[in-house]
Amino acid sequence: MTDIASEADRDERAIPEAPPGRARMHRFGPMLLGLLAAVPPLMMLREVLRYPQMHFYDYWWVLLDITGEDGTLRPAALFGFRNEHPFVLPSLLFWLSARFGHGLNQLLGLLVIAFGIGCVLLVWAMLPKTLNRWQRAGLVAAASTLVFNPHGIHNYVRSMSGASWILALLLVLAALLAMQREHRVLAITFGLLASISYGTSFAVWPALALVAWLRGDRRRSVAAPLVVGVIVVAAWLVLRGPQGGGGSSPTDDPAQAMLAGLSMLGMVWTGTEPTVALIAGVAGLAVLVLHARQSSQQRSSAAVWWGLAIYAVGCAVMISGSRAAFGEAAGLQSRYNSMTAALWIALLVIVVGWPRWPKIRTVAVATTVLATVALGAPMAQGVRADAPNQDLLAIAARIGHPDAFVDRFPEPDRLLPRLRALGHYPFSAEFTLGCPDGVNIGDRVNTANWRTPSVGALREPRPDGRDVVLNVETDQIHGGARMLRGWAISGIERARCVVVLDQADTVVGGGVVDIPRSDAEAQTPGIEIGLGFQAVAPAQPGPLRVAFNFPDGWWIRPLTESPQVTS
Repeated sequence: MTDIASEADRDERAIPEAPPGRARMHRFGPMLLGLLAAVPPLMMLREVLRYPQMHFYDYWWVLLDITGEDGTLRPAALFGFRNEHPFVLPSLLFWLSARFGHGLNQLLGLLVIAFGIGCVLLVWAMLPKTLNRWQRAGLVAAASTLVFNPHGIHNYVRSMSGASWILALLLVLAALLAMQREHRVLAITFGLLASISYGTSFAVWPALALVAWLRGDRRRSVAAPLVVGVIVVAAWLVLRGPQGGGGSSPTDDPAQAMLAGLSMLGMVWTGTEPTVALIAGVAGLAVLVLHARQSSQQRSSAAVWWGLAIYAVGCAVMISGSRAAFGEAAGLQSRYNSMTAALWIALLVIVVGWPRWPKIRTVAVATTVLATVALGAPMAQGVRADAPNQDLLAIAARIGHPDAFVDRFPEPDRLLPRLRALGHYPFSAEFTLGCPDGVNIGDRVNTANWRTPSVGALREPRPDGRDVVLNVETDQIHGGARMLRGWAISGIERARCVVVLDQADTVVGGGVVDIPRSDAEAQTPGIEIGLGFQAVAPAQPGPLRVAFNFPDGWWIRPLTESPQVTS
């Protein structure tokens, strides 16, 4: 009797089984690739938690506008404008931060990170179903990298910026997702919320109309976003009134405007070079044009991504018209990363969804991720380098004399009473000078065991040949503040904190340490960078002393009683 196998059995034996390793990779590989999307927000979380708690310039102007003298909210002021931008939702976030979050920059920064994560999740929800698991995972990881790119560090560590830019991007993506899923009323609602977050969000209206048109929706679905957009812009033109704070006037040079807009779209492809950013922006738009010829089915599937690309381009047009006069690097500001991220996310999805040369397109995604992250290092380092100035501002505000920081802290006579009334940082329990033993402003300390250098109140020779040096190079009076600058070292150790004492051993000022000083480090071979310090104290009569905490204890030296007075 002949044993005849079934056709299904023969087919099963004819197909070789995949090696176990390859089968596991096929099963778990996309999931592991998708998990890489968690890395960029975690890296940005580290940046936020390392950055100062003191808020930045625009935050203070908004807080002055929306609060009374006692720190209470003025609800009607929420509907005002900031540099001609509708600023309702960010203003509300600033108030909530001030009232319930002690005005901590890091706390609001955590919320902005949550907004960024929401943007990535919305991108994931919008991805075409025709993509395979590897493609979807790779695009989610790429989207996370672009949203949390080092180029955009400004939006997170200076949370007042991300509270408008990243929130606006989140709401725009939500509007596009709603339109993609034919929830048109919800799409318009999210569009309206985006429009009262920041003025660049006005570009969402043509984006929504384009999505509806590419999907083949009825004419009224295409017209509705355009009509609402016209009403929104008309209302803005009527209500905004004359606004200050914009700096230079918009340029009337079309070439300068094009440089600003195109370099903004390509900024993730360079560190600091506008020319490279310009070329990258043009290249990105060219790639989009090359992919514009699609079938009706492809257009419908990619409609939301073309909408996102139009949104990014619309933002670039608006920004170039108002900021180009600020110079050739106007388009490379860190806060604009959310706009360039929108363009490149849309471009990558359109490229990967194109049926030709899939392997080459996969390489394009990986290249974009790696290159843009590495190229963001100079931008991130520049923002990090400014952190000590912000910490010093917090100390100056705490002692009531931020006179040297008019470019960071406007109208202190009006602002400081509001901060005290709100318990707002630096008048909250979170404020510290960073000293290991908890020494803080207002403390009276016992200096009996604190040592003083014996040579000119500056240097103490040590047996090992390495000196204690407490070098105050700059001692100047700015209004009611006394500003100190120099470098200090004990043996091979840098200072861990610096304080200023009055004649009664009360801590009346303090400062920041671990500031790179290449000139000082050249005099102390074998020492790591970070010997510099800056400090601030009240310009009060009577002798003051500056003290440094090192791993081997406190060292203290007197200050001159005749500091230089600046104009």
